[in-house]
Amino acid sequence: MGTLSRLVRLGTRLVLGLSVSACAIDDYTPPTPSGPDAGDACTSLTEIALGESLSLFDDTSRGTDLTTSSPMFSECMPDERIGKELVFPVRPSSSGTLVATLHPQYAHHWLHTWTACPGSGGDVLDCSFGSMIEDADVNQIDEVQAGTTYYVVVDGWMDEAGEFELMLALE
Repeated sequence: MGTLSRLVRLGTRLVLGLSVSACAIDDYTPPTPSGPDAGDACTSLTEIALGESLSLFDDTSRGTDLTTSSPMFSECMPDERIGKELVFPVRPSSSGTLVATLHPQYAHHWLHTWTACPGSGGDVLDCSFGSMIEDADVNQIDEVQAGTTYYVVVDGWMDEAGEFELMLALE
């Protein structure tokens, strides 16, 4: 896959080894935080089908800081994590395993997936973070349910922010 500018969503569906476009370019509009509680940060829904993978490019520096503390879960230790994030609501069209992989262009990155928009009292489903640019973060949520929305959060901590590629796959 070639280099794409950020704010572009390009989906591919692998069919018998052939790569076929699953989404139109530029149809992805990430949420724009507004107001003190940034309630609109969880409204731009991405739907994904079984066997589909999507690459979303964006920049956390235009996000907000809804989530400031990490729970003790999976690869994450409890701690304060100040930094801007973007929230990606994802709705699988069928049951399966949702895999989110973050390839950041900034250090001190944090990827976490929730059952509700951050700040709404949801449960964390997976969590990982890395301190180096070359570290990729992976969240794997087994047994996701069709029609249920999951909230994948690309975050920074230690006030780090920057461009990233978020790869989503439903297996």
